[in-house]
Amino acid sequence: MGCNPPQDDVVIVGNAWLGTMPIITLAAIDPQTRPAGLKTVMLVSDTSVLHMLGNGAVSGAILTLDNALSVNTVTDGDYCLAMILDRSLGADAVLVKEGWSWQSDTTISVGMEDSTLARYMLSRWLEHEQIPASAVIPRILLPTQHIAAFTNGQTDAIVTYQPFVERLRSRGAKVIFDSSTENVAVLNVLIVRKAVWPRAEPRVQQLKTKLWPQALTRLRQRDEAFWQGLSELTELTTDGLELALEGIQFVDLADQENAMQRLLAHDMPATSEYLIASGVHESIVPLTPCGASQ
Repeated sequence: MGCNPPQDDVVIVGNAWLGTMPIITLAAIDPQTRPAGLKTVMLVSDTSVLHMLGNGAVSGAILTLDNALSVNTVTDGDYCLAMILDRSLGADAVLVKEGWSWQSDTTISVGMEDSTLARYMLSRWLEHEQIPASAVIPRILLPTQHIAAFTNGQTDAIVTYQPFVERLRSRGAKVIFDSSTENVAVLNVLIVRKAVWPRAEPRVQQLKTKLWPQALTRLRQRDEAFWQGLSELTELTTDGLELALEGIQFVDLADQENAMQRLLAHDMPATSEYLIASGVHESIVPLTPCGASQ
């Protein structure tokens, strides 16, 4: 009982991914924009988000597509796709110290989250550089631990995402691989439990059709209060924030239908194939748009 949210609340969680922060920022600085009965909560990591989904404490979550498919698979299809927030075109990355290179007779200590996304980015980098997986020694870290691990020399490489990429770059880290690379697909989606969709739908639709467009408008118009809030939330300077945002392609309300069709036709099959080929799952339970099969 203690894990379940109040019956009237629709609770959506996400990690500290920069693409989610426009929603969190607008709700914080302008609370009346948040639909009544809808709570958006930022957690520290993918692990925290997956834990909240696993214990039934929330109605849905903003996740990368690979994580969303994993959640849907282990729950045997409990979730549906409510919207697509963005596509990462360089905002997920592998970073090292300037001058670092791998030698074939050495191992690589890699700091990373214990998540499907981190493993995906790591495997894509290894494939790209033709480095054997046996050379890697994973070091499981929360995103908030990446800077300390990097500056203290505890890792050779860090796998992470914005705004943590930019925080590391400001301390001398160099991006050697990112999600702008061909055949690297990182999308962020909102999934909702099918069981709560009937009561969640009106509030999620308000998030999709009102809160999301307002947040993107204030971001693009360089609204002073909005950018100040976003800067504080990300712990980035204005210049750092601008650089971090360059790697994110936000999906506007007008583009949702086309983005959904592309996801269903191309991105989801490709991601499912990766999850099976890499041994994460034997088979994948695909996601369907919310309302399509309820």
